[in-house]
This record gives sequence, structure tokens and C-alpha cells, in this order.
Amino acid sequence: MKTEDGGLILAITTWTAVMLLCLVNWFNGNTDINLRAMELTPLNIVIVTSLFLLFIIGYLLHGDTFNKGFIPPRNALGLWLSGIATAALCTVFHFGFIGILAIIIVAQLPRLYSLKRALIIGCLLPIIGASIAYLTTGLPYFFENALLFCLFNSFAAMSSHRFITEQAEKRIYQQLVRELKATQLLLSNTSKRDERLRVARDLHDSLGHNLTALSLQLEVASHQTQDLIKPHIQQAKFIANSLLSDVRKTVSDIRENQDFQLEQAIVLLTQDIPNLQVKLKIDCQTNLLNIRLATVIFRCVQEAITNVIKHANATECSVSLELAQEHLLLCISDNGTSIHKVKFGNGLQGMTERVRLIDGSLSIENLPKACKLTVSFPWSKD
Repeated sequence: MKTEDGGLILAITTWTAVMLLCLVNWFNGNTDINLRAMELTPLNIVIVTSLFLLFIIGYLLHGDTFNKGFIPPRNALGLWLSGIATAALCTVFHFGFIGILAIIIVAQLPRLYSLKRALIIGCLLPIIGASIAYLTTGLPYFFENALLFCLFNSFAAMSSHRFITEQAEKRIYQQLVRELKATQLLLSNTSKRDERLRVARDLHDSLGHNLTALSLQLEVASHQTQDLIKPHIQQAKFIANSLLSDVRKTVSDIRENQDFQLEQAIVLLTQDIPNLQVKLKIDCQTNLLNIRLATVIFRCVQEAITNVIKHANATECSVSLELAQEHLLLCISDNGTSIHKVKFGNGLQGMTERVRLIDGSLSIENLPKACKLTVSFPWSKD
């Protein structure tokens, strides 16, 4: 079970316990919980029950389980709905019980605000709630209640902030690990390719040269008049020519085997990203791409995925690579929500420069509910 799911279950369980405790004691006439601010009538029961429901609806709106995209306006709305419901319930029931619901709200504050602001709001909530209870009923221990719940809320806010910070660092670490694995794969293939080329050059320059010289020498010897030596020389010439042919074939095979595992590197880069499902579609033979082009494509995908994670508020992303006539098109789109114009920071500027160095072009289309990046490369097998 995920930590977020465990927090949701705990919050719903706490809310249920507080609601049932308050309602049952209200029905039984227990004045330790009921402030007698509202009579036990059908209309008042509906109002109080609606306030409890409003609280949990607000919590679900600003919680992670039902809001994977984490859209700030909707989260803030849910938070304030829960706060209003809590304040209203303080006029009906003792703050010592309703204040427990306020702790649930405070635990969510660091998701929307800085730690300092979360602590301030966390301390204001019990002061407001205790003040409402004191003004409506004149209950004692106003200061003690406010102080204790301020401490509880501060602890909840700091614990939640630490958890959120650790989760953010964990996501960054996981993304760095994915990038490292993908880069290692590319470096490994580059090293293998360079080694193949080195061996091919050595074979051609040394062994190939020597065998060619041997063939020439045997050709000269074959024109001599010694009949007994001539058949052996012809056989040696045949063997030398065969060896030379084998060397040339080996060199050609090594040069042609330039498998650059771009697709596998992109898969490593985009798989198992928390809260982001990446759909990958590659409709071309990536092993035919030259290393320079393949490296630029990988860096573009890397930077685009990083931007989606950091800025797009997206839950889905698609990456496609396909041939279109004499161009290779890389398209990366997401379902994020953004009303701001895309700013070209160091990452996008670096991506643009890489693309232009190989005569490619880059364009970005930013829509209210989607963002699409398209990169076009001139394609060749060289």
C-alpha cells in the first residue's frame, strides 16, 4: 500500500470517528460535546451532516488520491471548503473534538504553501476555532485549548513538509537514475562502436597491408623459371588472396555493425516515472541513425521529459519518433494545464542549439490543456 493511500485511509477513519462521536453524543444530549447551540431538529441534523460532508469533500479535492494532476486552484478551493466546514462545526460542537479535523487540514497545507505560511495558518486555525467556541458558549480553558492545538498543528505541518520534501527529492533522484542508466547505455554503445572502428582500421592498415604485400611478392615469384617451385607458389598465392578476402569481409562487417541502441535508452529514460504515464511510439529503425543525430534525439527527449515533470502538471505524456519523407520527426506532447507562455530557459535554449547544429528545427505549441513539442531532423543513413 502506498503512503498516500495510507494517509487517505487514516484521514477518512479519523473524520468518521469524529463525526460519529459528535452526532451520537448530540442525539444522546451529552453536553460535554454538544454546545447546545442548535436544537436537535431534522433541519439542523441535515445542516450538521452537510458540514461534515463538506469537510471530507474538500479534503478529497486537495488530496493526492483523487487529484493526481495536482492543480493548485482546485487544491486551494478544497482546502478552504474544509476550513469553512470546520469553523462552522465549532459553533455546534466542542472545539476539543472539531480541532482534530483542523489537524487533517494543516497536514495538507505544505502541499500548497511554504512551511512558514503553513505554520502561521496552522496556528491561526485553533485560535479562531477556540475563539468561536468561547464567544458562543463561554467555555473555559480557551487559552489551553488554543495552545495545545497550535502545537499539534505545528508538528503536523512540519512532519508533512518533511515528507513532501523527501518525496520531491526521491522523484528527482529517480529521474536522475533513469537518465544515468540511459546515458550509460548510449556511452556503452558509443565505446563499442569506436572499438569496432579501431579494430577495423588496425586490421586494414596492418594485416591487410602485409597480406597485399605477400600477394605481390608471390606474384613476382610465380614468374620465375623453376618449375618445381611454381605449383607451391601458386598455392601460397591462392591462400594469401583468400586471407585478404576474409580480412576485407571482416572489416566490412565490423563497419556495418553500428548498432546504437537509441530506442532502449529512451525506454530506460521514460519508464516508471511516478504520476506520469509515458506512451512511447518509434516507427523507424534507430540503428540506422548516425551517432550524432541519435545523441541529439536522446537529449531532446531527456530535456522534454524533465520539463513535463517539473512544469506541466501532467499525468500523461506521449513520445513519438517517425520518418516523414526526408525528415525525422520527434513529437512530445502532454496533457498538462498551463496558461503561461513557454519561456526558453537554459534547457530549451540548449535543446534548440543542439537541433540547429544538425540543421534541424524546433517548435512548441502551448495550449490550455496540452503542450506539444515538435523537432524535425534531416534524415540520412550516414
